[in-house]
Amino acid sequence: MLSFSSFTSSSSAHQQFRLRLALFVLVMAVTGLAACSGQSADSISGVWRAVVLNKAGEEIAFKLEIEGKGGQITGALINGDQRVVSTGGSFDGKILKLQYDFYDGELTATLTNGELRGDFKRQSGKNTLRRELRAWRESADAAPDTAPAADLSGDWLLRVGEGDNQRTWRASFKQQNSAVSGTIIPLSGDWGTMTGKFENGELRLTRFDGINAYLLKAKLTAAGKLEGLINSERKVVAERADKAQLAALPPLLDPNNYTKLKNPAEPFQFSFPDLDGKTVSSNDERFRNKVVIVTIGGTWCPNCHEEAAVLRDFWQRYQKQGLEIVGLMFEYTGEAARDREQMRIFARRHNIAYPLLLAGTTEEGEVQKKLPQLENFSAYPTAIFIGRDGRVKRIHAGFEGQAAGARHTQLKAELEEYVQELLDSSKAGS
Repeated sequence: MLSFSSFTSSSSAHQQFRLRLALFVLVMAVTGLAACSGQSADSISGVWRAVVLNKAGEEIAFKLEIEGKGGQITGALINGDQRVVSTGGSFDGKILKLQYDFYDGELTATLTNGELRGDFKRQSGKNTLRRELRAWRESADAAPDTAPAADLSGDWLLRVGEGDNQRTWRASFKQQNSAVSGTIIPLSGDWGTMTGKFENGELRLTRFDGINAYLLKAKLTAAGKLEGLINSERKVVAERADKAQLAALPPLLDPNNYTKLKNPAEPFQFSFPDLDGKTVSSNDERFRNKVVIVTIGGTWCPNCHEEAAVLRDFWQRYQKQGLEIVGLMFEYTGEAARDREQMRIFARRHNIAYPLLLAGTTEEGEVQKKLPQLENFSAYPTAIFIGRDGRVKRIHAGFEGQAAGARHTQLKAELEEYVQELLDSSKAGS
């Protein structure tokens, strides 16, 4: 028979046991949660093979490199040696979110069984464009790379499109075994680095940079030409530049002589609001007797981002000698507050101190409507060089960025030399 004291002692021991058990479960739960969280963060970091789908449902391959943990995640869209790094991101153990504020875009994906599935969405005109996305780890036992029968390295001329819309573009490729990288260069400027393979006589190059999803598929013919499609819809026939029969190709458009002023005797005019809503005009005192570069672009345009870095450098080095720069931005939404915020992000990203003006939207015909003095406008960016006398001296359509290699270096040197020439008052009127 149990006494009261023994019952009390037994009850106390039972309570202590229950308390210890509860603490043990709590500690294990917290420890397990932390371990799980750490494991999840580790599982998301690294380089992933990724694809998005284009409008035709074809896969556009690139690499996605994820770094950080928890609420400090960044993700880089990688195409060859070019990286587009997110401005922020997070991962909660299951859902990955990456923000690309400078493109008004976001990548969202769910990690399930070692694979990421989701989409990349961004503003496109007044609509939201969503591209289906999938990413997975690269297999360690991938088939060894072998050298194909032909080497596509070098410069090529591309006959793109059909009929009256056919154009001649440039391209440049580098090949190592079956791996190929390179870029395509229409009048508007290069497409950035594209990467892929040349296998079984077929070339496949892709690029996804948050804005564009590019695809080149072409087969090498017995005559040494590449024949196929660009972006799943436009026919292309490519010949090596040193063997191309130029007489049979549409003429290469000259970026310095394509877009023109309807009346070269007239001063170029503009008047649009800046980031604070204040109107900035070509007649303002700040532009009087100055060399002015007017660049027509948009924050959504990758080539405009590359051009901005070069123009910023010009402005920092030559402003005291009389150079002014102004950006006329044509943005997606038509919502002034949202478009100006994208322009502010653009300015911060490139450390731009010269004025950016909200000139209009990207709707067809908008540039011609807002800048009626121009004819044959077709490229973002387009740079207009104005002398001290207020007259347009040159209009350069497009911009060839770093992926264009020597052409990029040459373009920067030519533009800088031209700026220096215009700054020399003795040559400004020539």
